[in-house]
Amino acid sequence: MFSLRQQLFKLLTCVVFIVLPQTASATIVRLQTNLGAIDITLYDAAAPRTVANFLAYVNSGKYVNSFIHRAEPGFVVQGGGFIWDDAQRIATPIVTNAPVANEFSASRSNKRGTIAMAKQGGDPNSATSQWFVNLADNSANLDTQNGGFTVFGEVSAGSMAVVDAIARLPLVNAGSPFDSLPLAAPLLENTFQKSNFVILSAAIATTNNYQGLWWNASEDGWGMSLTQHGNLLFAAIYTYDNNKNPVWYVIPNCPITTNNCTGDIFKVTGATPPTLPWNGNSKLVEKVGTGSLAFTSTSAGNFSFTLNGVSASKAITLQPLAAGTTPPAIDYTDLWWNSNESGWGLSISQQFNIVFAAWYTYDADGKPVWYVAPNCPLVSGGCTSAFYRVSGATAITTAWNAANKLVEQAGTMTLSFTSSTTGTMRYTINGTDYSRAITRQVY
Repeated sequence: MFSLRQQLFKLLTCVVFIVLPQTASATIVRLQTNLGAIDITLYDAAAPRTVANFLAYVNSGKYVNSFIHRAEPGFVVQGGGFIWDDAQRIATPIVTNAPVANEFSASRSNKRGTIAMAKQGGDPNSATSQWFVNLADNSANLDTQNGGFTVFGEVSAGSMAVVDAIARLPLVNAGSPFDSLPLAAPLLENTFQKSNFVILSAAIATTNNYQGLWWNASEDGWGMSLTQHGNLLFAAIYTYDNNKNPVWYVIPNCPITTNNCTGDIFKVTGATPPTLPWNGNSKLVEKVGTGSLAFTSTSAGNFSFTLNGVSASKAITLQPLAAGTTPPAIDYTDLWWNSNESGWGLSISQQFNIVFAAWYTYDADGKPVWYVAPNCPLVSGGCTSAFYRVSGATAITTAWNAANKLVEQAGTMTLSFTSSTTGTMRYTINGTDYSRAITRQVY
């Protein structure tokens, strides 16, 4: 029976390899605020002039120390207009470039989560530095006035939690244009200081999106899930120890510079298995090495690493899961967790309607173990799949040998998403049902 399961696992990976989708490149900008990071995927091809205009402000550093000067709950959050000078306790306008010609299109509507350019009333071609994020579907209003407001990107689903948090802040009327100014901290003696504002401490652009499931096609049995927020990669590596038991490692902070990143590799032990109430009091996080990712394209690269004193290198490619032409309404690709149970996680890679879930958790002895649900088809905001435990292959620091690889079904899993950022993971192990609340992990 185990050999049949192994053949099924190989069949799945072979089938998805045949239907390799085209990977599109898109610029991603991270706006770092004191309430969290806002990651934006830009519509490079659809709104080229507007994107170039926005990136000119990002790359010149003009947005650094700017602040969110307008929040209207249920409508928009707006920034990009003013810098706070804490030494002089004054707000000064950002020095603007020439206005950009309007690129509004009904195909890029002002729906919730989109980012668009602000402009002067009665002048469709007056947009300069100010932008806003739509908190709701504003298409009936903003698509039809002043030539339409140009949508040029989309805030990631995880980052919308940060935008919504800004919109929930108390507001103060400090006079136009600050008559709906969100306060990050209460005013003291009616005097503004930097801590009162939602400040952008950094604005960083990266050209390519490397998020997804990566592997070496000739070494079927281990892999790496990459989650990208702005220019930061979180790598979760599922492989085997020297005794051929499953083990996982993470690189939680790998900042991309050009097409490369380097970060520390950690191993986590000592927490409870998913069949018991969570207890992470004995959890031990230890640094076990360093890893570097070098990408030659958005679908090919190299993973070089030193792990427990042994150095090695692997060619990696983006693993295809499904083909299609219409992007999904919600892409659940991300790192998911339960914030009250820090120490385990679920890395979801989605292509069109297929989800590949890699679950990083612990066995009965507190040792790291991973499971995969390799083919979970989405239907009505959820999916159900068998999940598997794989053992018997070699460590990635040695020559690859999967001759004794054993793929065993460990149970079944159902993912039910209640929104783009929240959901429930239900699973059955040895005939017993369990459930965990999950949310996108913000980092």
